[in-house]
Amino acid sequence: MNRIGVIVQAEFLRRIRSRPFLIGTALGALSIVITTILPLVIAQSPGESKRIILIGPPRVTAEIRTLIAADYHTVATFEHLDAAPNLALLDAHNAGDAVVVTRDRDGLRAKVYARDSTSFGGAFARDVAPLQIALATGLHVSDVKRHLKFPVDVIDVAGRFASVQSADAAKGVAFLFIILLYVAILINAQVIMSSVAEEKTSRIAEVLVATVDPAQLLAAKVIASGVTGFVQLLVWVLAGAVSADVIVSFAPHTATAASTATATVISTSPLEIASFIAFFLLGFAQYSVLYAAAASLISKTEDLGAVAGPVLIPVVIGFVVAGFAIAAPANPWIIAASQFPLLAPFVMFGRIAVSDVPAWQIVSSLAINVFAAVALAFGAGRVYRVGLLMYGRLPSARQVWNALRA
Repeated sequence: MNRIGVIVQAEFLRRIRSRPFLIGTALGALSIVITTILPLVIAQSPGESKRIILIGPPRVTAEIRTLIAADYHTVATFEHLDAAPNLALLDAHNAGDAVVVTRDRDGLRAKVYARDSTSFGGAFARDVAPLQIALATGLHVSDVKRHLKFPVDVIDVAGRFASVQSADAAKGVAFLFIILLYVAILINAQVIMSSVAEEKTSRIAEVLVATVDPAQLLAAKVIASGVTGFVQLLVWVLAGAVSADVIVSFAPHTATAASTATATVISTSPLEIASFIAFFLLGFAQYSVLYAAAASLISKTEDLGAVAGPVLIPVVIGFVVAGFAIAAPANPWIIAASQFPLLAPFVMFGRIAVSDVPAWQIVSSLAINVFAAVALAFGAGRVYRVGLLMYGRLPSARQVWNALRA
């Protein structure tokens, strides 16, 4: 076995057996399961802001109670109170809000006594609107509700999604995958950085470079970290798929965005999976060599923050732009960003997940980013070679440039 293979195997086994890796992988999987299931649990359990007390004429409150049943749970009704509703009344009925409804010549009017004024949404006014119209026109409430329904069928002429719900679910899944991509790249690239910094500050690097070419050492570290990162990512994706399958099995009739979105994870297209893997590897390769080169420049671990900051900026920008890519995948600026190195691993995947990206754009993005990864590895290797044996102050920009030109 060649030297790179030996270093890769040793680094991989050391990392995958380490307690931080095992704990981080387990906590990540648990977080994904909780994130997947929690929205469904919250949706099925009405919060305090959904429990209200209705106060007003019995005939009016009876109609309102029926109209708002889908959004609010009426815990008590009163025809009138001797004093204005207060916190003691809400506590006595375990309610979030008290709604006093009055009727005058202009129709219905509501005054809300809220436990938390920011929690009372606009659903109440929307639900009661048919009754307001019925009182003004003399029509029956059921007739008003029937005429208020305005069916709109959205047809995807590109044939990508069967419905708006499917499109929204795809956006949710895409954003989840981008978060996983962001976390996996960032965590594993920083692990490489910490490893390089530890070896340099402990002077182990001097022993290593005496027997192994620095470029081979860098390549082995990136490969080993990439494999462990991919294993970690696979565990997280499987955790999300299993939890989604549990939701579909136990709540097949629950029409919530959470159940719809998570169910879509299971039916992710092969193109999305392939692009996710490809852009994860490209992004990981690009950022790993940059982080390793940056870490080789420090002489003490306290300097890690100073060199890590500039490398972190494109990661954050890529993550933010990917959010815009999900919302507007055909925007010219988004298309340009999906070709740009360091940003493309996030942005192009976001576009692929929610739209039909022309094949030439995917191919060109892959080609540009493969070339960029090779160029970054070449430049980072030179900095890494010089930086491992450089001690003292952080090197100046001129010294880094000279290392690249060497």
